[in-house]
Amino acid sequence: MKKNFINNILIGIIVVLCISICFLIFCIAKRPRYVETSEPETAVIAEIPESINTTASSTVNSDLPELPQTNDSKKDDSAKEHMQGKTSTRVNIRDRATEDAKVLDTVDEGTTFEIVEILDNGWTHILYDNTDAYISSAYVIITNE
Repeated sequence: MKKNFINNILIGIIVVLCISICFLIFCIAKRPRYVETSEPETAVIAEIPESINTTASSTVNSDLPELPQTNDSKKDDSAKEHMQGKTSTRVNIRDRATEDAKVLDTVDEGTTFEIVEILDNGWTHILYDNTDAYISSAYVIITNE
């Protein structure tokens, strides 16, 4: 009697596990592979400072072609003046470039703003409601509109 009862419990557990595994496989197969957006994204390529570039040059393969360099500083200045960005998710806007700073506002995904400067410490200086503010660079998408 005991063996029969224990066997029935184990068979029940195995059936529940099999159903759970099948459900997980179904969910994985039906998950979205990419996110569609209505507006095109633009990529921004930042230049590496010369001091970093010279120290890393010994590890770079010499067979790779070099990228052309442009000296059009007017073009760079105008791009910096008109850099626009948007948030990639719901995020806090802060009054200083630290996680401990006062939260000025919490905005939803897709909120647009003007970028003043991208800082080296992982924060982006922005104009939000005509006020200097900061947002973590991890949540900024540069749109250059």
